[in-house]
Amino acid sequence: MKYRHIFWALLLIAIGVLFILNNFGVLDFGWRALWSLWPLILIFWGISILPIREWIKVTALVLVLAFTVVFFNRITSHSPWYVFHNHGDWWDRDWEIGDSDTTTYNYKDQDLSVPFDTLSKKGVLRLIAAAGNFKLSGVTTNFLDFSKKGDIGNYSLTTADHSGVKTIDLTMEKKTTIRHSVSENNVDIRLTDKLPWDLDFDIGAAEIMLDLRDYRIDTVNVDAGASSVTFKVGEKNPVTSMVFNAGAASINVEIPKNSGCQVVSESFMVSKEFSGLEKKSDGHYETPNFDASKNKIYITVKTALSKVSITRY
Repeated sequence: MKYRHIFWALLLIAIGVLFILNNFGVLDFGWRALWSLWPLILIFWGISILPIREWIKVTALVLVLAFTVVFFNRITSHSPWYVFHNHGDWWDRDWEIGDSDTTTYNYKDQDLSVPFDTLSKKGVLRLIAAAGNFKLSGVTTNFLDFSKKGDIGNYSLTTADHSGVKTIDLTMEKKTTIRHSVSENNVDIRLTDKLPWDLDFDIGAAEIMLDLRDYRIDTVNVDAGASSVTFKVGEKNPVTSMVFNAGAASINVEIPKNSGCQVVSESFMVSKEFSGLEKKSDGHYETPNFDASKNKIYITVKTALSKVSITRY
């Protein structure tokens, strides 16, 4: 078997294993963290040009990938190789050299809100979380309402105001430890419909459902791992721009029939189902009414090993 034939298969299997270990809290994995392992490219290249037999190359590749999976969390956090991520029953300790203190968990349901501010002319919502079920829909008289039920961990909420723009950061607390017995992390968010929004979601393995029909959405940026993402876009804004960066994800977008839509796909090994869109060139699709529409939706898809579905309602 040729080295080049098995390379991509083993690499994708290793990435999938990293996602699974992340879901169970054994290590902290995200697509951004992979950039810290860019020297692996040099290693793989070096293996491929070694003047040795193919089976030796394949064995070396498997060993390198196995080492990466096992010690990924230690490599990226610069911790000793033998200190594993706290996890499970006897793992429910912050294992540190010379320190036997256990971690005290304070998991609780949360209800947070940001009062409406008449001085703000635009809202920016940034959500950073590891895993869970996230739903955004409905209108509130506040600026934002946030509700979390589950035992993964707690969220911190901070706001900043600058030149009429209110930026809201919702972040899973850094000291949060995902346990082996995690049962749920359900998040519900409501926004005001009085002003336009920019949405920025950085989420690992999650199910994301966003019903945006009630809002004026300027931009949406989603950076997700192994996730299921569902969007329903409305017609309240003349121009909406959406960017999806995802790993092994399922992305479903529903757009109004009266709105024009342009899709640019920069994807690798992706299943595309673009209902009602015409292919203009490689990676470029448009609805027939795009030029004449008063409302336009621009979608950029940057994914790998994903299924992307766009339908019109």
